[in-house]
Parts: sequence; C-alpha cells; structure tokens
Amino acid sequence: MTFLVIGESIVDLIGTPDASRFSAVAGGSPLNVAVALATLGQQVRLASEIGGDFFGDLLRGHLGRHGVGQGELVPGAATSLAFARIGDDGSASYDFRFDWRFSGPVSLDGVTCLHTGSLATLVGSGAAHVREVMRAAADAGVIVSYDPNIRPSLIADRASALTLVEECVRISRLVKVSAEDLAWLYPGEPDLDAAKRWAAWPGERLVVVTRGGDGASAILGDSVITCPAPLVELVDTVGAGDTFTAAYLTVLGDGELTGERVGDALRYGCAAAAVVCTREGAVPPSPQEIDGLLSSVSATPV
Repeated sequence: MTFLVIGESIVDLIGTPDASRFSAVAGGSPLNVAVALATLGQQVRLASEIGGDFFGDLLRGHLGRHGVGQGELVPGAATSLAFARIGDDGSASYDFRFDWRFSGPVSLDGVTCLHTGSLATLVGSGAAHVREVMRAAADAGVIVSYDPNIRPSLIADRASALTLVEECVRISRLVKVSAEDLAWLYPGEPDLDAAKRWAAWPGERLVVVTRGGDGASAILGDSVITCPAPLVELVDTVGAGDTFTAAYLTVLGDGELTGERVGDALRYGCAAAAVVCTREGAVPPSPQEIDGLLSSVSATPV
C-alpha cells in the first residue's frame, strides 16, 4: 500500500508544570500519522507546509529520519507551534500559534489511501483545498481516511465546524473519531448513536470511535465491534490517537472491510496506542512492540 497524508506539521513545545522550560518536538496530527505509518513499514508521503526556519529544520529532519516522503512539502511563512501542557492524568492541552494556507499541488498517482483531518480540514484558507483533494481522491477510487481531531480553541463557530466535519465524513470510507470529539460535535448524544448515523449515510463506510483507556468500537454496517485497551503504565497520551490511526490503517488501508479484518485493525490500533502511552511524546511503536501486546487484546462483536 502507498499512503498520502495531507495536513499540518507543527512543533509542539511541551512545558514543565510551571511553564519555566519547554522541549521542542515534532507534532501535528497528520505528521504524527505519517511518521507512525512509516515506522510500521508503510510507504508514505506527507503533503504539508513548513516554514524555512529552525523549527522547520526540526520537522524536516524528523520526517527524513523516519523515511517519510517530502516531495509535496511547500514552504510556509513560519512553522506553526503548539504550546502543550501535560495534566496529572497524562492528557495534553494545547495553546496554538497556527496558520494554514496550504495550496500546493498533490499527486494521487499510485496512492492507495489518502489520510487527512484535524486542523487542516477546518481552519485557515488551506482547509478548502484539502477538502477538494479529498473529493478528487474519492472520485479517483482512492480510499479516503479522515479523523476530525477537533481543537476547540481554534474553532470560532461550532455549527460551521460541524457542517465541514459532516462533509468530510460523507467523502470518506474510513473514519476514526474520538468519543471526546463526538461529545463536542453532538452535545448530549451517545457517541455510538452519532457514529451509527455517520456509518449509515450513503456509501460504504467504517466508523471507529476511540475512548482512550476504554479502548475502541467500530461500526460496520449493522455490526458493532469492540476492543478494550491493554493495561499499561501511563506516562502521557500525546500522539496516542494518531498512532491508533496509523496502526488501524496499516491493516485496513486497502479498503477491504470485513468483520474479521476490522477486529484485527482494532486490536492492532489499541495495542499501538497503548505502547505510545508508556513514554513521553508521540514516539511511534515498532511492529515488534505492538506484537508484544496483541496477545492481551481481543475484539468482539456486540
């Protein structure tokens, strides 16, 4: 399989509790997915914009070390930043300095699966271009994967964001969404009810709902498949959702959807995300590390 990931590249500045010191690490949901896919042995390119500054050098070096194709990177005015604070429960909150004007050419030649989501589909003048690429990919028979990965602090209007998210879901064949995102998009509605509605829209579509330490559920047709998360010693959750996405796409990126394969994808995704949670930052797991947890994970139809 050949993957094309399109979306933001951000430097995360992860602070100490008193914000007296920060560590700079590569981030941004699409970049994290691309790096994790490459670490899992997949051929992947990233289409994004990166500034010609020191932080941009950090991002390009990170992508190069992991073997992510950079032919569709375009220069931005400055590299986007996210100041991150890790809570007592290991979760991260962010304060963004973000600008997204991506309009670069994107080649779909030879691409099996296009993945995108997060800020790149909702924020800035580049978002409309990304949605156009999603539509072009779907029309060309490329599998389209989408993760809303909502960042409420950068969303000016919830109703407008919901309209755009639903537009992206309708284009996509593979959708991964967190229960937290669904709660923000549809306040008061059970997450599986919203996911089932998405899955029932015209076109064959898999919708996966991730719940952090409670694992994940997938809606495929009339079936619901669930998978618990392995028990691990939590350090932080940075990059866990993006790693889950890369892992489940490694199984399902060709678009062949059967109950057995979806169950395998949930197991692989939950194991991969659990490995990331045992260390600081979005450090993607190797296939061997994931395999070490797979025996403790089972997926079952409900």
